[in-house]
Amino acid sequence: MQSFTASLKSWLSMQCQMLGSVSAAMLVQTTFGLPPKIVAKWPNAAANNAVLREALKQALDKKRLHLELDAEGFIVAQPLVIEGENWGVLLLHLQSKDKKDLPAVLKNLKLGQYWLNFLVQQPDEAPTPNVVPVIDKNSANPALLQFSASLLKENSLQETAISLVNLLAGFLQATRVSLGFRREKTIELEAVSFSANFDKRTQSIQAISEAMAETMEQGAAIDYCPAQIAESGGEVEPSFPLVIKRAHQQLQQQQHLQAVHSLLVRNGDAIIGVLTIELDKQVALTDDQRSFVQQALLFAGAILGLRQQAAASVWQGLKQRTAQRLERWFGENSWRGKIILVLLLAFGVALFVPLDYRVSADATLQTTEKYLVVSPQDGYLGKISARPGDSVKKGAALAQLNDEDLRLERQKLASQVQQYRQAYDTALANSNRVEAAIASAQMDQASIQLQLIDQQLGRTLLIAPMDGIIVSDDISQTQGAPVKQGDVLFEIAAAQGFLVQLFVDERDIAAVQSGLQGQVKFSSLPNDMFVVRVKSVTPISEVREGRNYFRVDAELVQESGVLRPGMTGTGKLIAGRRALGWIWFHELWHWLRLTIW
Repeated sequence: MQSFTASLKSWLSMQCQMLGSVSAAMLVQTTFGLPPKIVAKWPNAAANNAVLREALKQALDKKRLHLELDAEGFIVAQPLVIEGENWGVLLLHLQSKDKKDLPAVLKNLKLGQYWLNFLVQQPDEAPTPNVVPVIDKNSANPALLQFSASLLKENSLQETAISLVNLLAGFLQATRVSLGFRREKTIELEAVSFSANFDKRTQSIQAISEAMAETMEQGAAIDYCPAQIAESGGEVEPSFPLVIKRAHQQLQQQQHLQAVHSLLVRNGDAIIGVLTIELDKQVALTDDQRSFVQQALLFAGAILGLRQQAAASVWQGLKQRTAQRLERWFGENSWRGKIILVLLLAFGVALFVPLDYRVSADATLQTTEKYLVVSPQDGYLGKISARPGDSVKKGAALAQLNDEDLRLERQKLASQVQQYRQAYDTALANSNRVEAAIASAQMDQASIQLQLIDQQLGRTLLIAPMDGIIVSDDISQTQGAPVKQGDVLFEIAAAQGFLVQLFVDERDIAAVQSGLQGQVKFSSLPNDMFVVRVKSVTPISEVREGRNYFRVDAELVQESGVLRPGMTGTGKLIAGRRALGWIWFHELWHWLRLTIW
């Protein structure tokens, strides 16, 4: 517990020294549901002040970054999230009042949090509230903390890589330490200890690159130590799976080395590079040295991964994230990827399956024979005998116009005819030919008017000209209303001989020809399907919802007594067989061709 506390104090001290403008700082732990506990202060007791405690309260209440400005400078309360949980809060009292300094401070705090993550990382066994989990006894090694601090001070990926190999070469007293980064399926040498520049075409550098590639391809650390093999009599216990060391052997013999060690550099579970150590003064790495290097690479891997993300271009970042997503979905152990691949394969095969190509269109049922009953003269509606939907026979009464005015006019004319006839007879009896001629002419005129009135009276009764169904609007509620000559009062459609009008989109009209068969369903009869045959494709078109549709006339193969003129629905014409992929995507393809043209 004491070593872990010392590690936290060293971490806080190095953070404050790196920032440079910190007057006081506290590290507070809030895990395990216990009250907040101060685990480190800087500088010592001077950090335990009321200002930082108040900022701690604000950060715990908000559960996010808290900034506050006082007379001396900014107060920063940064929550520390480790393994997805709130581990604690870092409190800093800065001596700067310039807001431009805050982004750099927050960036360094983020880098330092990666370092802190390794210090408090939990082991395999579940921790208890009284035991603070650490990686192992070396996690609290001050040398590791100083090593990580040195890497965090660098500004670029290349500088960080050079610093890493130089520090390890100096610590291990190695002949040469080299670092290579993974580039897709290859590895590229990035840094060589104590060498600002190196030529990748030289024989020694190529040998190092081949040794790194050998390690990367096998995904395991490789140690080649001829002296240890000689001590064991040339027999070494085989490892499973068997590790190939040919490139390491060639590097050792070419450079006359005592040992060559290659270790994988990881960022989490991802392999990002290989570190190769060449020794000529010692037989092999000791256990302590190897443990230190492994722990150092845990710190360095996270820092290098962060530097790679910062240095990557937009295209490289997108490419890397895509590769990671594909690896997650379609990797060797991904069952979801296998299912998706099977479904994609089945989908690709299904695109070539031939099916009936059906052209969909709106449908309207019309009759081949229709008759309009109009008002024969001006008048008023009298009795209405038929309503919409009624079946009528030829000669049946539909309506009666009001004829009272006509009958009165007829009586008047009939009386005039009688008067003119009497005047004619009197003139003949008196042998007055002039008066007889006048009375005769007047009598003929009145008789003609009387015949006209009789014809008008005969037309006041409206009768059905054919057997059929009333399909016009209801006029029974307009009894007594005036009508003019030519007004449509009734529309009678034949009860048989239906015609289906289909309105086909102009993009599909080329596939429709006379003789094609299909099916139609009407909205009022959703459970019944009627077979139709295309009779003719008319040049008549109309615009619906901004698109052009052509009218196609089709006849019913078999009629039914439940059909009524004016029914609407949907029809589908079978226009041959096409591949399923063509049926799904031909409209998109045609649209693209028209758009690009």
